[in-house]
Amino acid sequence: MPPAAGTLQSMPDSSTALLQNLDEPLPPEISGSGHSWFTRYRVFPVFSPRWVRGRLQVWLVLALVAMALTLVPLLGLPAGEWPVGGVVQLAVQLLLPIVAGPWLCSLVRRRGGPPEQEWWTLVAMIALLTLAMLAFHGWGAEPLKQWIAERTGAVDESGKRRRMVMAIGVSVSRPEEHDGAAANPSASSSAAPDAAKRFANNTPSQIMNGASSALVTFWLAGGAGLWGWRRERAGLATLVRERELARAQAQRREAELRLSVLAAQVEPHFLFNTLAGVRSAIRTDPARASDMIDHLVDYLRAAIPRLRVDGHADATLGGQLDIVRAYLALMAARMPRLSFSIDAPADLLGAACPPLMLISLAENAVKHGVEPKVGPAHIRVTAERSADGRLAVTVADNGAGFDVQGSAGGGGLGLSNVRERLRQMHGDRAALALRARAEGGVAATLTVPMD
Repeated sequence: MPPAAGTLQSMPDSSTALLQNLDEPLPPEISGSGHSWFTRYRVFPVFSPRWVRGRLQVWLVLALVAMALTLVPLLGLPAGEWPVGGVVQLAVQLLLPIVAGPWLCSLVRRRGGPPEQEWWTLVAMIALLTLAMLAFHGWGAEPLKQWIAERTGAVDESGKRRRMVMAIGVSVSRPEEHDGAAANPSASSSAAPDAAKRFANNTPSQIMNGASSALVTFWLAGGAGLWGWRRERAGLATLVRERELARAQAQRREAELRLSVLAAQVEPHFLFNTLAGVRSAIRTDPARASDMIDHLVDYLRAAIPRLRVDGHADATLGGQLDIVRAYLALMAARMPRLSFSIDAPADLLGAACPPLMLISLAENAVKHGVEPKVGPAHIRVTAERSADGRLAVTVADNGAGFDVQGSAGGGGLGLSNVRERLRQMHGDRAALALRARAEGGVAATLTVPMD
């Protein structure tokens, strides 16, 4: 249900955030789907220019059909007896509200303003147009029809227009044909009492006719759109809150992932294993021990600051490759049988690359590919622009492969987290694909859009 008018004041910042351009369609969550030609205009904001144009097309068709049904009985009348004035009145009372009401309301929406003020301005516009049409019906229609009758010759000997009773799609006749007093002059003696009775009986009917005419005019002028406007505002406010909640949850998951990755990189057993390797190398190969310490410092210097500040969508490929390079250099210092290479064109280093994903793929290659393998191992990281213009980064190893990893589908927790983050950030435009290499090992390819 639409909110009460008093609640509109709480909506300006949230709902307006999704309505920066009135010519853009509403979010599908608000406008729905499966619209036909009669309702297609409802995918745009209420009283926006495109909403007004689409509604005008539909309602003009309906109004022309109604007028055509009204004019059917006239086909049997002589041309000189056509009630041109009545037809003009009907056209004015149908077409003017349909055109003028939404157009005036679109001007209000283009001007913008606080929702509370915009709401009451829209109500005032439609109400004023309704009163104007009632005034025309009560005081302006008869002079207009008399003026038209004088110019079309549809007047009697005294210069008064010949009155017609028009019933939509039923019949057209002169009132005197149904007036027994006019047909029988002897009934003139009772004319005054009968007139008084008719006035007393017709006054409630006139009031009801005026009320129904006001409601129809209000509806034609866009009255139903007022409730649509309220529902739209309430729906947009709800949608903004849902999106903000989803964004907050995604940011929380991102922060948790950054913390978990950061902890994984400096966790005790990682440092202990590295330091144990350094201590062992000091006795047997002091030069390698020195290299390991240098690589550990380089890795921590490259990884920790970026893990703290690059946890967002603006991380670049070059920055992520620096972390991977420092990590693989440290692993190669610990395991001399490991070698690696990184190949990325210079023009791609500034491309956006989701943070913390490449390092996860590199760790996966070391843990599941290199460590279980006996003998030399190599990890190659390459970046290129794919055929469809996306950024494709591949981390390939010639290690143990899927069978030893025990994850034939690449469905481990780390890879599942990467896929979930890709889905949240880019939807179907990003992907992580794993394939077995003919020469042994696994190649993991991360593909993301570059826009």
